[in-house]
Amino acid sequence: MYTVLVAEDEPLALKTICSIIEKHCKDYRILFQAENGAEALRMIRQLKPDLVISDIKMPRPNGVELAAIVREELPDICFIIISGYQDFEFTQSAIRSGVTDYLLKPVMPDTLKNSLSLAAQRIRRIQYRARNRLLGRLARGETVDNDRMKHYFPYDRYYGALIRHNGLPRRFYIDSRDEVYSDIDEQYIVFGRDEMEGLYLIPEEFISGGELASYMERIGRAQNPSGYFTLIYDGSCFPATLMQEKIRELYRALDLNSTLGLNQSIELGKGQGEDKLQGNDRQELENVLQRIESLSGAGRLDTLRNEIRAANEKWAAERKPQLWMENFIREVISILRRYDILSVPLNECEYFLGEVFGTVYDVDSLNDSLLEIFFGGEENTVSQKAGSREYFDQIARYLDVHIHEPLTLQEICDKFSISQAYMSRIFRKYTSNSFNKYLTERRMLRAREIFSQEPDIYIKEVAQMVGYTDQFYFSRIFRTYTGKSPTEYLKEVEQFKGDR
Repeated sequence: MYTVLVAEDEPLALKTICSIIEKHCKDYRILFQAENGAEALRMIRQLKPDLVISDIKMPRPNGVELAAIVREELPDICFIIISGYQDFEFTQSAIRSGVTDYLLKPVMPDTLKNSLSLAAQRIRRIQYRARNRLLGRLARGETVDNDRMKHYFPYDRYYGALIRHNGLPRRFYIDSRDEVYSDIDEQYIVFGRDEMEGLYLIPEEFISGGELASYMERIGRAQNPSGYFTLIYDGSCFPATLMQEKIRELYRALDLNSTLGLNQSIELGKGQGEDKLQGNDRQELENVLQRIESLSGAGRLDTLRNEIRAANEKWAAERKPQLWMENFIREVISILRRYDILSVPLNECEYFLGEVFGTVYDVDSLNDSLLEIFFGGEENTVSQKAGSREYFDQIARYLDVHIHEPLTLQEICDKFSISQAYMSRIFRKYTSNSFNKYLTERRMLRAREIFSQEPDIYIKEVAQMVGYTDQFYFSRIFRTYTGKSPTEYLKEVEQFKGDR
């Protein structure tokens, strides 16, 4: 339901316009009827309607001036200007003020219905972009006004679920270019801080609480069949006014529970993790760190490697969450820096640390990658030539040939017999991107090529041809990388071919 404010200084014209809207435009609700420009501006600022329909000739501000003021103050509000004057200058002024449409009196029902239909499409796009911006702010822990939440999340109640594929996202920087959104036509609202994550907000009308967990688990398995996932969900629906609080709870529970290699499904308030760095656990950690410091000071690097490896294996066997293991690794990094052992600069170490925890599936891969980062090495024939451009090109060609498969970093590392850390270095050196981001870009490039060559092809087929088993997941990633949905992209392709 969209809201509209009508501003018209002729009572009969005002009554006619409102009558048409009430009888023939069920997607709109009239918030206020203003009889002059000053009253209209005051109520627009107070009520913030989605659409304003204004006569062009009113006591000041007139319709064009009103549109210009609102465009400056509240750019998300759409405008339709109505006039009895077929005056080119007025029309040009209205267009410059950013109006959605310009209608002549007397306003006929079909004309106004068509105009409101076009306005609804524009309002929908505006609300879609505004809602996505709000979700990004909420994911970053920012506070959002409750009135805005109610406006852009119009259903009465929602279910919330958060699913994370593999490890937690990097937290030492935030890049909004990685954010993933649901398509404008999807029934569910989906947001991800990157392509490995989905925050699902599902209106109560579309699913029952008892079905939520099993439904989300199916999504987790379908979107990332070769990795692991952490599902956090709220089995009770909630109003939009509580959405900020619920989203914070979901992200907090994800941080507390995400565990290397472990598929988990956790309902909020039931079995979620707590701060485990207490009592005996804390003392045990301190004992391990003291041994690592002693070995570092003595320069016993082989024993030091074994100590770090054994500690990680112990934490993994005890199913310590990722944050525990990350905190341990950062303490280790601090020790290695003090004794000038760390083989890479700290900023690179942070980069690779985020890359490793986001891609490895088991503790053996974690250890191999971390020890490579800390101490360097891989002193074998393969690694000595692995830094070359030719070697990278060989990997890139393999990815292009097998792009229809659900490739993972670990599989490619096994294929080329190098560690994940070394592979990450190669991709950062030659692409300035992570392996996953490079692979996704190649998938999206291939998808665009297929759409351009075969505009009649089904989106689901293209998704499968570039390595995705979930069509909606593919569509979200496609929009993230191209700025358009597959449907919009196909329409452009058809239009381009038609114009030739």
